[in-house]
Amino acid sequence: MLDLPANQPADMPTRETLMFLISRIPVGAQILEIGCGEGRVACELLKRGHGVTGLDSDPEVVASAQARGVRAVVASWPKFESSVSFDAIAFTRSLHHINPLRQAIARARELLNPNGLLLIEDFALDEVNEATVAWFVKVLRSTQSKALINPVADQLVTELLSATDVMQTWRDNRAHDLHPFTAMNEAIAAQFVLREAQSVPYFYRYLIPVLPETSEAASFVDEVFQKETILGNRGEIVLLGRRIVASP
Repeated sequence: MLDLPANQPADMPTRETLMFLISRIPVGAQILEIGCGEGRVACELLKRGHGVTGLDSDPEVVASAQARGVRAVVASWPKFESSVSFDAIAFTRSLHHINPLRQAIARARELLNPNGLLLIEDFALDEVNEATVAWFVKVLRSTQSKALINPVADQLVTELLSATDVMQTWRDNRAHDLHPFTAMNEAIAAQFVLREAQSVPYFYRYLIPVLPETSEAASFVDEVFQKETILGNRGEIVLLGRRIVASP
């Protein structure tokens, strides 16, 4: 278990992504994180002795990452130019919207050391069923949840809270120009050897934008994560998150 206390809701997904990465990369690895966002994960990797370059197309979040001490650059993948190669390249919930998909994977192979690892964290939106969405809506409409949630506009949680047809709302809120996970998987398999594939909790992440930055809210996210894990492992709901480890 990582020594990363969950003092705010965002600490939970940071911890889970960090555990995925550091359990698979060697000490002192040079890592390229594509889709680094505000640099929460990259910052923790730096603290643990890794070299990190973070990429994101949003200048605002790149500035936040830089403020955390991360070497982050505004760039669009796969156009990113680099004179160095990397021990690990991580797409942290970014590959689903990167085009062209096959060129994105091919560029990763070009910049990866021969013994390096490709690490993908993403989701399989099209595999979610009614039982899963119904479970999540029940969580959202609980007394504990309602007391904490701030219904921010244009967030999935906010839409589901007021929905009469929750499955239709789920479908409507899915961006339909994203790559399905099967397409991502096929593109990776065409260039890399697949070493590992996992289905993991993801719905708890949707709570982060609508919760206050308090330890109470962090505890609530942890509870939802634990419940999602248990129900997913039992096969009662679909685990939306996907992780892939591959090598050249």
